[in-house]
Amino acid sequence: MEDYDVFEEMQNIKDKRSLVVIEDDEDFIMQNLLDSSFEVMPIRFSYDLACFSSAYIDKTKELFIFYYNAENSYKNELLRLKKHFVHFQRKPHIAYVPNNDKYRDLTKMLAEIGIKCISDRENLLKVLNQKLIFIDSDETLRKSDGSISKRSKKVIKEIRKRGNRIIICTARPRYQTLEVMEEVGADPIVVSSNGAEIYDNSTKKVIFNSFITKDLVNELVEYAFAKDIRLILTTDDYEYVTKDVRNSKQKLLSNMDYKKELENCDVKQCMFIDKKVKEIYKIRDILAKNDSLHIVDEINENNTYEEKWFSVANKDCSKGKAVKVLARYLDIPIENTIAIGNDKNDISMFEVAGLSVAVANALEDIKSKVDYVTLTNDEDGVAFFLEKLLNKQQY
Repeated sequence: MEDYDVFEEMQNIKDKRSLVVIEDDEDFIMQNLLDSSFEVMPIRFSYDLACFSSAYIDKTKELFIFYYNAENSYKNELLRLKKHFVHFQRKPHIAYVPNNDKYRDLTKMLAEIGIKCISDRENLLKVLNQKLIFIDSDETLRKSDGSISKRSKKVIKEIRKRGNRIIICTARPRYQTLEVMEEVGADPIVVSSNGAEIYDNSTKKVIFNSFITKDLVNELVEYAFAKDIRLILTTDDYEYVTKDVRNSKQKLLSNMDYKKELENCDVKQCMFIDKKVKEIYKIRDILAKNDSLHIVDEINENNTYEEKWFSVANKDCSKGKAVKVLARYLDIPIENTIAIGNDKNDISMFEVAGLSVAVANALEDIKSKVDYVTLTNDEDGVAFFLEKLLNKQQY
C-alpha cells in the first residue's frame, strides 16, 4: 500500500488553517465553529443525513467532508484519512472530538498524524480565539521617562493567563528586548532588531533571523571610522560600536583589526547615530538606494535630540514579516493578531496584523494607518486598550 510521506510536506502550506470536527455535535458547530477563522472539515460516520437539520446541511455542503468507516482496519482507515488531507491539500492543526469511546480509534489516528485533539468545548473556543499581541516598547509600552506602569504589567499578566500570547516587538537588540519581556512578564518569545530576529528565551532557540552581508558590514564600519561617526552593529546578544561604549553589552571595535573581530559575527542590524547630522543623513540617503538593505527605523527629523539616527537591516526582515512568521510558527491565524506601536518601524506590522493599534502620542500620519487609536504612552494607552480587550468592550 502506498506510503503517504508527502503528508509531512503539507506543513509547508502556510495560508490554510483547518479544524477537524465530529459532526455529532451540530448545534455547537453551527453556533461557534463555522464562522471562525479556521476552515472546518467535518467527519461523518454515515452517509445518512437524516439526523442533521437542513440549515446545517446547507452550511456544510461545500466543506471538505471525510466519511469515517469504523468497520475498516485501523491501518487502512489511517491511510485513507491521510489521503483525504493530501488530496484536498489541508494540514489540520486541531480536531474537536467529544470524549466518547466510539471515537477512540479516530482520536488515536488524528494524534498519530500530529493533529491536536480537544474534547472540552471551552478549551477549544479559547484556542480558536487565542490572540497573538505584538507590543512595541519605546514610546508605546514605556512611558516617556522609560518606565513601565504596574497597570500595564497587571493586565499583561491577565491577558496571558487567559491563554493569549504577548510578544515584545522592538527595534532594540535581543538583550534589551529580553529585559523588557522579563520586566512585564510577557511571552518568552521576543522580536528584536526590528524583526531581524525572533528568539525563544525558554528554549534558547532562534526561530528566525536575517543578516547583513559581511562585505557590506565591513564597508559600513570603514565609512563610520573614516567619518568618525558612531555605528552600532547588533550581533547575537551584544553589540559592537565604532566609538562611545555606553553599556556592558557593547564592545569597542578596533579601527585596525575590525575585520578580524567581525570575521565570525553575523550582524542583524546597523544603527548610525551621531551629532554629525549632515553625515548621518548623507549616509542614510546613500543606503536607501541599496537593493540589499532597507531603512527599518529612524528618528523623526523634527525631533529635538542632539543625536540623529537611523537603522538598516536586510531587506528580508521587518516587524511585519515577524508577525507573519510567528503567527505561522504558533499556528495562530493572522486574523487573531494585534499590533500595538507608535512609529514608522511599526507600519509594516500594522499592515499585516488582524487589528492595528497606535498610541495617541504617535504622529498623525502613523495614526491614520491603524484601526484604533488608544491613549498616549504616558496615559497607559497599551493598558487601556488591553483592559478593553480583556473585558470584551468595544474599542
